[in-house]
Amino acid sequence: MSSLQDLVEQRLEPETEEAIEELLRRKVTGAVSLYVEAVRALEEQFGPAAKEALRSRLEERTVRGNRARGQAVTDNSLRAFCTALEAGCRGSHEWEKLEDSDTRQAYRYTRCLWAEVFRELGAEDIGLWICRNDGPAAAAFNSAIRFERTQTLMEGHDCCDHVYFTEKAGKA
Repeated sequence: MSSLQDLVEQRLEPETEEAIEELLRRKVTGAVSLYVEAVRALEEQFGPAAKEALRSRLEERTVRGNRARGQAVTDNSLRAFCTALEAGCRGSHEWEKLEDSDTRQAYRYTRCLWAEVFRELGAEDIGLWICRNDGPAAAAFNSAIRFERTQTLMEGHDCCDHVYFTEKAGKA
């Protein structure tokens, strides 16, 4: 499990942590609402093909960025990928780590700010684009990394069950 407290060295008072979380939520909601509005406008103007083009472009961008990160580091193992994943989720997600080995990392995410915001906006269909990029992002970082998930918070389930695994660790 992680919280904003994990991001700072000094102890936060509960009211301060709540205020920071609310600020983060407002900023994410503002950005996501603009994004959703733009996607909906393009879909309305140009049809479903425009929406699919945007989804595809987001996936390409995610893959390109993760491939570059994987090539730039000396350790692109499964463990290194998941360590970076956890760092990126601090403050916006809550999770329990269920498995922790060099060849298998499993999580149970019970909170995701992205899912909360996209669901509040009635835009789960667009929010799922982020979720669907989890597997391609991992494989782009290291082609030996695989990903499985059976449910998402974005779709209204009580958790996201992420499992990252590989048969071999290190540079692929």
